[in-house]
Amino acid sequence: MPFKDLHEFIAQLKKEGELWEIEAEVDPHLELGAICRKALNEKKPALLFNKVKGYSYRVLANMLGTSKRAALAMDTSEENLLKKYIKQTALPIDTPLSLVADGPCKEVKINKESLDLKKLVPQILSNQDDGGPFINNGMTICKDPDTGIRNMGNYRYQMREGKTRTGIWSREPQHLAVIYSKYEAMEKPMEIAIAIGTDPLLHIASQVRELPLDTDEIALASAMKGEPIDLVKCETVDLEVPTHSELILEGKVLPGVREPEGPYGEYPGYYGPVLNFPVVEFHYATHRKNPIYNYTYLGVPPTECHTLMTLGMEGGIFNRLKADVAPLVQDVYCPPDAHTIIVSIKKGYDEHAKHVIYSLLADRCSKTIIVVDKDINPRDLEQVSWAIAQRCHPSRDIIIVEGFAGIGPSNLKYNAPCTNKMGIDATEPLQGYPKLVRPSPQIMKEVEKRWEEIMPS
Repeated sequence: MPFKDLHEFIAQLKKEGELWEIEAEVDPHLELGAICRKALNEKKPALLFNKVKGYSYRVLANMLGTSKRAALAMDTSEENLLKKYIKQTALPIDTPLSLVADGPCKEVKINKESLDLKKLVPQILSNQDDGGPFINNGMTICKDPDTGIRNMGNYRYQMREGKTRTGIWSREPQHLAVIYSKYEAMEKPMEIAIAIGTDPLLHIASQVRELPLDTDEIALASAMKGEPIDLVKCETVDLEVPTHSELILEGKVLPGVREPEGPYGEYPGYYGPVLNFPVVEFHYATHRKNPIYNYTYLGVPPTECHTLMTLGMEGGIFNRLKADVAPLVQDVYCPPDAHTIIVSIKKGYDEHAKHVIYSLLADRCSKTIIVVDKDINPRDLEQVSWAIAQRCHPSRDIIIVEGFAGIGPSNLKYNAPCTNKMGIDATEPLQGYPKLVRPSPQIMKEVEKRWEEIMPS
């Protein structure tokens, strides 16, 4: 069933045994992040911290930290997740949105004079070397000044000195950075709103890859949901936000202003550099009477970020290959490192795998691309390793190309300005290969039928 809000999803997580409620008081300074890290390492349920030191409301973490919980958000099974994701993200975006006059996110209103982000938002420092606390799991909403079309994405905000000022991390080709550049060229501030604590389907829709700039991700989420998502107008900016959000922050990204941002633990598992990024001034907030703050831990996989990244990569790459060089693509698997792509295809000609490799080398996140035959499960890394060992002729089947922007820190290993990418053709030729050692298909079918009878109880 579709979830109206975060509370309904939390109830479903609890019902499925996918939620741990933590009653012990937890310090947001390093301790909360460390608990999240341990839970992610051990593939534990999502965490609901009921007592966070210094704050009167609860914090939900690791909400979509596994594919099982992402499947729950999409009302499907873990086995059917990618299939449903591919189908739903390809739907026509024609579900109407519902604009309402008021809603739960407006129960409490805070004007600029009373706004203090350091009191309103838990000051969670995830790791000891972070540059400071961040807001890191809200849905950022803005509008393109050329088209008026709404855009939604997940960006992080580093707390600054003062009560209402943060940075914002975004760089092109991310849509927010592209839209902000238009405002900055006009020397105008960009209005934004952050919706924290939303229907998890909005998080999934915000990470769909290869969407055109003129796509409204909230409308996409409504299409995926099969029913309108209620929106309500903000109080001080010309934007609409999900009515059932827990907390809304309203502000403006200043034109021509940059301040150092970071360091912050990035998804490759290493700290990124301190760079200058735009600055936001918030001036209004609204929230439920007892809001639940939604936080995510980021670092070495697995994390919630990797769940969403890999799902988005798999769905986007599958659709791209099916529409272009590999109409009979069987499956796409992107391991949690978020830079490896493993594709199984039904080959149509001997160099087919290499065409798939070349088509994916330009992907922004790709670094290593492995193509296997349809009889190899790309999600079984032992099968993939076997295919590389038995079906790859290194001098002819490994492709290395140079001159790409750095992906993670590996180019720093040799102080190289750019990184290389690699493709591996681990497929058989269409003719001239030995037969595989396998039982006859008919006998295997008979064994499958008798399996429970044969195996000891």
